[in-house]
Amino acid sequence: MAINPSSISTQNGIKNVSNIPKSIVSSVNLSDMMSISSDGEAAVYEKSDQTTASSKNTYTKDTVTLSEINKQIEMKLGSLRSTVENLFNVQSVKTGEAQGLSYEQIMEKYDGKLKEFYQNLKVDDSTRLTAQQEISADGFWGVKQTSERTIEFAKALSGGDPSKIALLRNSIEEGYKAAEKAWGGELPEICKQTQEATLKGLDDWANERN
Repeated sequence: MAINPSSISTQNGIKNVSNIPKSIVSSVNLSDMMSISSDGEAAVYEKSDQTTASSKNTYTKDTVTLSEINKQIEMKLGSLRSTVENLFNVQSVKTGEAQGLSYEQIMEKYDGKLKEFYQNLKVDDSTRLTAQQEISADGFWGVKQTSERTIEFAKALSGGDPSKIALLRNSIEEGYKAAEKAWGGELPEICKQTQEATLKGLDDWANERN
């Protein structure tokens, strides 16, 4: 069951975008990318004193937007964690595997072989339908919403500073590499599409600043 996503979404059980989006079944846990302060200040763009010989731009991290995105993702991940735990426990009764593992313990137990874990996980029709809706074109973990949310997060994190685009792009690429390693093979197509859409969004942002 691939739900995606760093992620820089949380798709398919990715635990951390900073090293992972934290997306893989969870897709890139975007909220773990960097710590978020809660001083409540929105992003501000200011010009330096006009009397100075050369003006400098000041970019301030948009903690309000970061906090809001973080809350949305944590709410969705909470539901996802519960679903995975329940499915695992139900299946463990039949297979004799250890029961009562938390989502984090399951992710650790199957780190590097999440693909195998999810392919063998028995999923009921109701859960499958919900997952399909979540990763649909208009779903929370779908390509469009996940990539747009990631780009918004990146802009808020940098305070809109275009000089940080290359760094943000590199972080996203590294996050997907970490996700692929945790997944234990080539990521599902939806993850690839999400990464492409996210990187294109960063390129479009860079072009806007030129």
